[in-house]
Amino acid sequence: MDRLADPAAARMAEAQPPKDDAPMVLELQSVDACYGKAQILFGISVQVRRGEVVAVIGANGAGKSTVLNTVMGRLAPSAGTVTLEGRSIAGQATEAIIAAGVACVPQRRRIFPTLTVRENLEVGGYVRRKDKAGFARRLDEVHALFPVLASKATLMGGVLSGGEQQMLAIGRGLMSDPRLLLLDEPSMGISPKLTTEMFRDIRRIADGGRTVMLVEQNAYAALAVADRGYVLENGRVALAGAAAELIRDDYVRQTYLGA
Repeated sequence: MDRLADPAAARMAEAQPPKDDAPMVLELQSVDACYGKAQILFGISVQVRRGEVVAVIGANGAGKSTVLNTVMGRLAPSAGTVTLEGRSIAGQATEAIIAAGVACVPQRRRIFPTLTVRENLEVGGYVRRKDKAGFARRLDEVHALFPVLASKATLMGGVLSGGEQQMLAIGRGLMSDPRLLLLDEPSMGISPKLTTEMFRDIRRIADGGRTVMLVEQNAYAALAVADRGYVLENGRVALAGAAAELIRDDYVRQTYLGA
Protein backbone atom coordinates (compact mmCIF):
# COMPACT_ATOMS: atom_id res chain seq x y z
CA MET A 1 0.00 0.00 0.00
CA ASP A 2 1.19 3.51 -0.74
CA ARG A 3 2.28 4.81 2.66
CA LEU A 4 0.80 8.21 1.84
CA ALA A 5 -2.63 6.66 1.36
CA ASP A 6 -2.66 6.96 5.17
CA PRO A 7 -2.80 10.75 5.70
CA ALA A 8 -1.38 10.60 9.24
CA ALA A 9 1.79 12.48 8.32
CA ALA A 10 -0.14 15.19 6.52
CA ARG A 11 -2.48 15.55 9.50
CA MET A 12 0.49 15.87 11.84
CA ALA A 13 2.01 18.55 9.62
CA GLU A 14 -1.30 20.42 9.46
CA ALA A 15 -1.47 20.38 13.26
CA GLN A 16 1.49 22.74 13.48
CA PRO A 17 0.14 26.29 13.84
CA PRO A 18 1.51 28.90 11.44
CA LYS A 19 4.24 31.06 12.94
CA ASP A 20 4.47 33.74 10.26
CA ASP A 21 4.36 36.47 12.92
CA ALA A 22 6.98 34.90 15.20
CA PRO A 23 10.37 36.65 15.44
CA MET A 24 13.00 35.60 12.95
CA VAL A 25 15.74 33.49 14.50
CA LEU A 26 17.83 32.49 11.48
CA GLU A 27 17.83 33.93 7.97
CA LEU A 28 19.98 33.06 5.00
CA GLN A 29 19.57 35.40 2.04
CA SER A 30 20.96 34.63 -1.43
CA VAL A 31 23.83 32.58 -0.01
CA ASP A 32 26.51 31.10 -2.27
CA ALA A 33 29.06 28.74 -0.76
CA CYS A 34 32.06 26.94 -2.19
CA TYR A 35 34.57 24.29 -1.21
CA GLY A 36 37.65 25.60 -2.95
CA LYS A 37 36.67 26.22 -6.57
CA ALA A 38 33.62 23.97 -6.39
CA GLN A 39 30.43 25.93 -5.79
CA ILE A 40 27.92 23.95 -3.71
CA LEU A 41 25.20 26.47 -2.80
CA PHE A 42 23.62 28.82 -5.31
CA GLY A 43 21.55 31.72 -3.98
CA ILE A 44 20.08 29.83 -1.01
CA SER A 45 17.45 31.69 1.02
CA VAL A 46 16.04 30.07 4.19
CA GLN A 47 14.06 31.49 7.10
CA VAL A 48 13.56 29.96 10.55
CA ARG A 49 11.19 31.61 13.02
CA ARG A 50 11.01 31.15 16.77
CA GLY A 51 9.34 27.94 17.85
CA GLU A 52 9.41 26.36 14.41
CA VAL A 53 10.73 23.09 13.10
CA VAL A 54 12.09 23.82 9.63
CA ALA A 55 13.11 20.86 7.49
CA VAL A 56 15.63 21.10 4.67
CA ILE A 57 15.21 17.97 2.58
CA GLY A 58 16.86 16.63 -0.52
CA ALA A 59 18.92 13.79 -1.92
CA ASN A 60 22.44 13.02 -0.82
CA GLY A 61 24.74 15.66 -2.30
CA ALA A 62 22.04 18.29 -2.66
CA GLY A 63 23.90 20.68 -0.33
CA LYS A 64 21.96 20.14 2.88
CA SER A 65 24.94 19.69 5.21
CA THR A 66 26.71 22.59 3.49
CA VAL A 67 23.85 24.82 4.63
CA LEU A 68 24.57 23.81 8.23
CA ASN A 69 28.32 24.22 7.78
CA THR A 70 27.69 27.75 6.51
CA VAL A 71 25.48 28.60 9.48
CA MET A 72 28.02 27.16 11.93
CA GLY A 73 30.94 29.15 10.49
CA ARG A 74 32.77 26.10 9.18
CA LEU A 75 32.36 27.56 5.71
CA ALA A 76 32.22 31.27 4.95
CA PRO A 77 29.64 32.22 2.30
CA SER A 78 31.09 33.69 -0.88
CA ALA A 79 27.94 35.77 -1.34
CA GLY A 80 24.78 36.57 0.60
CA THR A 81 24.03 37.05 4.29
CA VAL A 82 23.52 34.83 7.33
CA THR A 83 21.87 36.46 10.35
CA LEU A 84 20.97 35.17 13.81
CA GLU A 85 18.19 37.22 15.39
CA GLY A 86 19.09 40.08 13.06
CA ARG A 87 22.85 40.01 13.69
CA SER A 88 25.28 38.87 11.03
CA ILE A 89 27.15 35.67 11.83
CA ALA A 90 28.47 35.00 8.32
CA GLY A 91 32.08 33.85 8.48
CA GLN A 92 32.38 34.11 12.25
CA ALA A 93 34.34 31.50 14.16
CA THR A 94 32.35 28.43 15.13
CA GLU A 95 33.09 29.06 18.80
CA ALA A 96 31.53 32.52 18.58
CA ILE A 97 28.42 31.15 16.88
CA ILE A 98 28.02 28.50 19.58
CA ALA A 99 28.41 31.19 22.24
CA ALA A 100 25.75 33.25 20.45
CA GLY A 101 23.26 30.43 20.99
CA VAL A 102 23.50 27.93 18.13
CA ALA A 103 24.00 24.22 18.80
CA CYS A 104 24.58 21.63 16.08
CA VAL A 105 24.06 17.88 16.40
CA PRO A 106 26.29 16.41 13.68
CA GLN A 107 25.83 13.38 11.48
CA ARG A 108 26.69 10.09 13.21
CA ARG A 109 26.25 11.81 16.57
CA ARG A 110 29.94 12.02 17.56
CA ILE A 111 29.35 11.48 21.24
CA PHE A 112 32.32 10.74 23.49
CA PRO A 113 32.23 6.94 23.84
CA THR A 114 34.61 6.76 26.80
CA LEU A 115 32.73 9.39 28.83
CA THR A 116 29.60 8.57 30.79
CA VAL A 117 26.19 9.75 29.66
CA ARG A 118 26.24 12.40 32.39
CA GLU A 119 29.72 13.55 31.39
CA ASN A 120 28.65 13.86 27.75
CA LEU A 121 25.80 16.11 28.86
CA GLU A 122 28.18 18.16 31.01
CA VAL A 123 30.38 18.74 27.96
CA GLY A 124 27.32 20.07 26.13
CA GLY A 125 26.66 22.52 28.96
CA TYR A 126 30.24 23.78 29.17
CA VAL A 127 29.53 27.01 27.31
CA ARG A 128 26.99 27.88 30.06
CA ARG A 129 29.04 26.38 32.89
CA LYS A 130 28.79 29.45 35.16
CA ASP A 131 25.00 29.18 35.30
CA LYS A 132 24.65 26.37 37.86
CA ALA A 133 20.88 26.75 38.27
CA GLY A 134 20.43 26.85 34.52
CA PHE A 135 22.46 23.66 34.15
CA ALA A 136 20.14 21.86 36.55
CA ARG A 137 17.05 23.10 34.67
CA ARG A 138 18.44 22.01 31.34
CA LEU A 139 19.41 18.61 32.73
CA ASP A 140 15.84 18.20 33.96
CA GLU A 141 14.60 19.19 30.48
CA VAL A 142 16.80 16.59 28.81
CA HIS A 143 15.83 13.86 31.28
CA ALA A 144 12.13 14.65 30.83
CA LEU A 145 12.54 14.41 27.07
CA PHE A 146 14.75 11.30 27.15
CA PRO A 147 14.21 9.42 30.46
CA VAL A 148 16.61 6.66 29.38
CA LEU A 149 19.49 9.14 29.73
CA ALA A 150 18.67 9.56 33.41
CA SER A 151 18.49 5.82 34.01
CA LYS A 152 21.81 5.23 32.20
CA ALA A 153 23.64 8.31 33.47
CA THR A 154 26.67 6.35 34.73
CA LEU A 155 27.10 4.15 31.65
CA MET A 156 29.72 4.93 29.03
CA GLY A 157 28.28 6.59 25.96
CA GLY A 158 29.82 3.96 23.73
CA VAL A 159 27.66 1.13 25.13
CA LEU A 160 24.36 2.81 24.25
CA SER A 161 22.31 1.70 21.27
CA GLY A 162 22.28 3.82 18.14
CA GLY A 163 18.96 5.37 19.06
CA GLU A 164 20.10 6.10 22.61
CA GLN A 165 23.28 7.69 21.30
CA GLN A 166 21.16 9.95 19.08
CA MET A 167 19.13 10.95 22.13
CA LEU A 168 22.38 11.69 23.95
CA ALA A 169 23.67 13.78 21.05
CA ILE A 170 20.48 15.84 20.97
CA GLY A 171 20.48 16.14 24.75
CA ARG A 172 24.09 17.33 24.65
CA GLY A 173 23.04 20.03 22.18
CA LEU A 174 20.17 21.13 24.41
CA MET A 175 22.49 21.48 27.40
CA SER A 176 23.97 24.63 25.84
CA ASP A 177 20.50 26.28 26.09
CA PRO A 178 20.45 27.07 22.34
CA ARG A 179 18.37 29.72 20.67
CA LEU A 180 18.64 27.52 17.59
CA LEU A 181 19.19 23.75 17.46
CA LEU A 182 20.56 22.36 14.19
CA LEU A 183 20.21 18.65 13.43
CA ASP A 184 22.19 16.98 10.66
CA GLU A 185 20.50 13.76 9.42
CA PRO A 186 19.05 12.75 12.83
CA SER A 187 17.53 9.53 11.41
CA MET A 188 20.87 8.20 10.17
CA GLY A 189 21.67 4.75 11.53
CA ILE A 190 18.51 4.18 13.58
CA SER A 191 15.56 1.88 12.93
CA PRO A 192 12.29 3.04 11.32
CA LYS A 193 10.43 2.68 14.63
CA LEU A 194 13.01 4.73 16.50
CA THR A 195 13.04 7.27 13.65
CA THR A 196 9.32 7.89 14.17
CA GLU A 197 9.85 8.33 17.91
CA MET A 198 12.87 10.57 17.33
CA PHE A 199 10.97 12.96 15.11
CA ARG A 200 8.12 13.14 17.60
CA ASP A 201 10.72 14.11 20.20
CA ILE A 202 12.01 16.81 17.85
CA ARG A 203 8.46 18.17 17.61
CA ARG A 204 8.25 18.14 21.41
CA ILE A 205 11.47 20.16 21.61
CA ALA A 206 9.94 22.89 19.45
CA ASP A 207 6.61 22.76 21.28
CA GLY A 208 8.58 23.33 24.47
CA GLY A 209 9.84 26.66 23.10
CA ARG A 210 13.01 25.75 21.22
CA THR A 211 13.67 26.51 17.55
CA VAL A 212 14.88 23.69 15.32
CA MET A 213 16.27 23.42 11.81
CA LEU A 214 17.09 19.98 10.50
CA VAL A 215 18.50 18.60 7.28
CA GLU A 216 17.31 15.14 6.40
CA GLN A 217 17.12 12.62 3.58
CA ASN A 218 14.05 11.00 5.17
CA ALA A 219 11.69 13.60 3.78
CA TYR A 220 8.55 11.80 4.95
CA ALA A 221 9.58 11.76 8.63
CA ALA A 222 10.94 15.31 8.55
CA LEU A 223 7.94 16.94 6.89
CA ALA A 224 5.55 15.05 9.19
CA VAL A 225 6.74 17.09 12.20
CA ALA A 226 7.91 20.31 10.53
CA ASP A 227 6.13 23.65 10.24
CA ARG A 228 7.81 24.51 6.95
CA GLY A 229 10.20 22.90 4.54
CA TYR A 230 12.74 23.62 1.83
CA VAL A 231 13.58 21.18 -0.95
CA LEU A 232 17.20 21.41 -2.13
CA GLU A 233 18.34 20.17 -5.52
CA ASN A 234 21.88 20.64 -6.79
CA GLY A 235 22.55 23.39 -4.27
CA ARG A 236 19.41 25.40 -5.06
CA VAL A 237 16.03 25.75 -3.36
CA ALA A 238 13.68 23.96 -5.73
CA LEU A 239 10.56 24.26 -3.56
CA ALA A 240 9.62 25.91 -0.28
CA GLY A 241 6.43 26.12 1.71
CA ALA A 242 4.34 24.82 4.58
CA ALA A 243 5.15 21.21 5.44
CA ALA A 244 1.52 20.20 5.00
CA GLU A 245 1.63 21.54 1.44
CA LEU A 246 4.95 19.94 0.57
CA ILE A 247 3.96 16.53 1.88
CA ARG A 248 1.03 16.57 -0.59
CA ASP A 249 2.92 18.12 -3.50
CA ASP A 250 2.95 15.69 -6.44
CA TYR A 251 6.59 16.39 -7.30
CA VAL A 252 7.73 15.92 -3.70
CA ARG A 253 5.65 12.75 -3.36
CA GLN A 254 7.06 11.23 -6.51
CA THR A 255 10.66 12.32 -6.00
CA TYR A 256 11.17 12.06 -2.24
CA LEU A 257 8.25 10.21 -0.65
CA GLY A 258 8.09 7.13 -2.82
CA ALA A 259 4.50 7.77 -3.86
